[in-house]
Amino acid sequence: MKPGPNSAKQLFLEAIRIDEGPRAAVEWLVSICLEQSWCGDEAEAREKAEKWQEPFLTLLRNEIREYRSVGRFVRFDFNSSSDYYLQGCAFQEPRDDPGVKEAKSRRSRYEDYRIALRDLTPREFEGLCVGVIGVLGVENPVTTSYSADEGIDFYGRLRLEQFILPGHHFKGVQQQLSAWMIGQAKHYNETDASTFAIRELVGSVELAKGRAFGSVAEKYTDLTIKACDPIFYLFFTTGRITANSWRLMDRSGVVGMDGEMIAALLANNNIGVVAEVFNPELFVKWIADSLTKSAA
Repeated sequence: MKPGPNSAKQLFLEAIRIDEGPRAAVEWLVSICLEQSWCGDEAEAREKAEKWQEPFLTLLRNEIREYRSVGRFVRFDFNSSSDYYLQGCAFQEPRDDPGVKEAKSRRSRYEDYRIALRDLTPREFEGLCVGVIGVLGVENPVTTSYSADEGIDFYGRLRLEQFILPGHHFKGVQQQLSAWMIGQAKHYNETDASTFAIRELVGSVELAKGRAFGSVAEKYTDLTIKACDPIFYLFFTTGRITANSWRLMDRSGVVGMDGEMIAALLANNNIGVVAEVFNPELFVKWIADSLTKSAA
């Protein structure tokens, strides 16, 4: 790895714990320089760290801004008292209000979910995905058959009236507003999701709009997409999504979640948590229940 602020940023992101307390950016850089043998002694490492500090922090500011703009998981944050101190995203500051502290407490269980995701079977991951769109507000989400699924793994209809003027006693036009959520689940632990998988999802949904299926039997009779129905194309994976794939999704409107985002969403919603402790058995039961309720 070539010494420099960009390499230091990557090593920092791999090293920081999400509950880590505030630490000066220059101290992070000194440690990285010494651990990577980029410098002969601490004095040289400190000199280099002070030179790299501003470009290093600029890279981190750009990353956190870009990631947060699409809801991607960010492991770190800047301390509220100083932009020169870095900390884990779940570190609770003394000035945090009770709501923020509770949210950070939930987020601190993120690693439990990352481990649990790796242990799932592909079919269990499909069940998890349908559970996730249930968390997002879809009523009666559906998982498709494990084989011959025509490129669609889960779907459901999001009724927007629950979000638009929810306090009104007399319902109006909002009752006509809904959107399809149709997705593909890719259980990758060591493989990156490529642009091919994104294109496969888009093509599968476009064919479903025209009821063009390869199966002899009629498929998904409740997936009746009208000409003007809005659709969210969802691509969920336990693995990583390549930079080209993120770019393609951003330009096409496909909604993506990688393993980090899924783990964060599950942590934020306390899925499988009892008495403030993550319970793997309860988590797997939640997935199994989602599969049972949603079988097409």
